Amino acid sequence: MKKTFITLFLLCLTAATWADEQKKIALSSDNTHETVNLSYANIFVTLVNAGADDEYGKVLIEIENLDETKILALFHEAYNEKQVKKVKPSFRYDKLFGGTKGKRTIDPYSQPMNTNVYFEPSNKHSLPTFDVASGQTAVVRVPIYIAKIKGRAVDRILGKEKLTLLRKQVIELDIEVTMKPGAEYLALEQDYEKLKEEVMKATFCSNKAHRPALEKQKEPYATRIGELKGKIDAAINAHGWKPEDSGYKRYNSLKNAIDLNIVLDQRVGDCGRHNKKQGHQCSYCSLSLQQIYHKLDDLYKKIYSSSDRQGTKQKVMSQVNALYGCCTAPDCSKHASAWSKGGDYKNKIVERYNRIQGL
Repeated sequence: MKKTFITLFLLCLTAATWADEQKKIALSSDNTHETVNLSYANIFVTLVNAGADDEYGKVLIEIENLDETKILALFHEAYNEKQVKKVKPSFRYDKLFGGTKGKRTIDPYSQPMNTNVYFEPSNKHSLPTFDVASGQTAVVRVPIYIAKIKGRAVDRILGKEKLTLLRKQVIELDIEVTMKPGAEYLALEQDYEKLKEEVMKATFCSNKAHRPALEKQKEPYATRIGELKGKIDAAINAHGWKPEDSGYKRYNSLKNAIDLNIVLDQRVGDCGRHNKKQGHQCSYCSLSLQQIYHKLDDLYKKIYSSSDRQGTKQKVMSQVNALYGCCTAPDCSKHASAWSKGGDYKNKIVERYNRIQGL
């Protein structure tokens, strides 16, 4: 008895998941449209919001009936054999239609629809769009029923025609969606790269005789850094993303990368136009080589233990370069002499810096 029950269960499961054809479709901003060609129909699958910074891809399916004499039908819900006769327009099964008479059921379209859809000969119809999360695959079952029309032309005008179901073909579409950054994100990323390039070329004079003062020199860049971060926050809020959403993570990663204030400190020196000549100066000049090594070691451990090594590395590399640049600067009054003599901590600093670079 137990074996019989298991056998029946497996048969039901197989019937529910069986398909005549399976098609794998990968949609993205680089490939927004694919077509499934059948002998009697074309199925068009389109990603309609490819250029948007959305968490979900919006997929549109259209079916074109290539047959000049037969109707294609797609049902929004399951019907047993008695219920089919009450549907408008009414249906009957052809004598050669598969299955046991009286026990056959209509297999519905797997995506939500409000009504049945009928595709007239040589006609095309759009189905309701549906969402697929970026990076996910939606399995869409499309059971297409091929039917012939029975009745006079006047019956069709009055909506009294009868359709005979000839056969069914189940098409299973495995639709994978990858939402890539849209124009808004790419514009913000371009603004960041431009600002970063300008900051890396800038030089700020720390000599007290210099006018404007050091903080005033850095102020225009600091203001632009704050404004760009504000734009990113505004974009995240406009989309309504939560921290677990991929869109939020993408934009927030860019925001974290815009930590250019450390780079601003690294670009501090002397313009050479003042009487008292100064060498290299930065916020790390007060540290010993031992302290610089320990800071590099802490940053190495932070990157190594992170679940997102590349993201963490990108965030802290400006600080890593500033630390290493300070102790290797030939005009650094604090470190130049000790560095030229070599020693244990020089070797440790070089080794730790190279290991960070290699992560």
